[in-house]
Amino acid sequence: MNATKVIIWGIDDVNTLGLVREVGEIGIDFLFLLKGSKAAAARSKYVKNLHQVSSNEEALGYLTSTFNGYEFKPVIITSGDGTTVFIDQHKEELEKLFVIPGTGIKGLAEKYTDKNNMTKLAIEVGIKCPESRYVQWDSSIDGVKYPCFIKPSHQKPGHYNEFKFKICNNDEELKYTLSNARHESEFILQDYIKSEYEVVVFGSRMMDGATRIAGAIVRDRLAVGISGHGMVTPNIPSCIDASKIATYLEKIDYKGLFGFEYGVMDSEAYFYEVNLRNDGTAHCFYNAGSKLTEAYILSCMGKDYGHLQIEVTEEKWFIDELYDYGNVLEGKITRKQWKKDMKEATIMRYYDSNDVAPYNYLKKRKWINIAKYILLGKYRQQIVAVLDKLGLKK
Repeated sequence: MNATKVIIWGIDDVNTLGLVREVGEIGIDFLFLLKGSKAAAARSKYVKNLHQVSSNEEALGYLTSTFNGYEFKPVIITSGDGTTVFIDQHKEELEKLFVIPGTGIKGLAEKYTDKNNMTKLAIEVGIKCPESRYVQWDSSIDGVKYPCFIKPSHQKPGHYNEFKFKICNNDEELKYTLSNARHESEFILQDYIKSEYEVVVFGSRMMDGATRIAGAIVRDRLAVGISGHGMVTPNIPSCIDASKIATYLEKIDYKGLFGFEYGVMDSEAYFYEVNLRNDGTAHCFYNAGSKLTEAYILSCMGKDYGHLQIEVTEEKWFIDELYDYGNVLEGKITRKQWKKDMKEATIMRYYDSNDVAPYNYLKKRKWINIAKYILLGKYRQQIVAVLDKLGLKK
């Protein structure tokens, strides 16, 4: 009989750390299939079984040779877009041996991790989106409305993205950004939504086809490009139609964990993107009472999950206790406000009193990482250009 029931496959980041803690605390035997170097997640007390690889190709070889002949298929959960795409590319090989997340037809998971494609589908099912267009380094920018928002359409394997996103205020800034991009890079260019707040809706489409939603994070600021502070709530804002999320997923027959992201301006919700994988905010929902991830795992095993609490049970404040302080350093909030927010928050991004080693590891690197993130926020495109010239890959 199988000892390993779940395989958490991904790099060592905060998304994976949340998964490791949640699955470990549930008491399900799991393997952490780590691509790349060890960091915080690998130091969790819940990691009893770890296998480290340098590439997804190496991971595939290990999985197909190690788990061949198991009586029951282990469940694979992934925490990154690169792994999601790789699983999709090797769908036939993997689904013989494992229960995998993804779309009914091979190729659709990869297609809809691309931000241009996911936006087109969102429009098709009636989800409001900013006006958007596909651009490359030499694309015409005639008719662009300013300010505009530009971000990479997808991650190119082996390469660092030139930037996470940029806001350009005029032709000159946009031309400069595009002219310094790789010729093969692809971007989505959108009207800039000056959001009053952002929303992440976390859920899962189960193996029985049911779309279940844990709730939403209503966040008022970011920290180093990810959720910095906000409220975890069972109440999805009324400007977001959850039925259209279900329609979107049904269109591509996606089964797995997901996170839909929106920006809200003037009481209108605008679609930003969807993550067809475990969302980096998932642990917040777990710490607010949701057993969604456990329910998804049971659905993959063909077991009943009806007894589990899916929605979060109460509203709780969340904060990134290490890196949200960067907002103070950049003058976005006062130190007094930050201390107040820290006092109110009951959900932290990294700290867990039952599993302190990952937090201690990251805390030692806090100020170096804050400086790095601020520096990258300002000069990432130039730094990546230098790395490309040196031939250094991700």
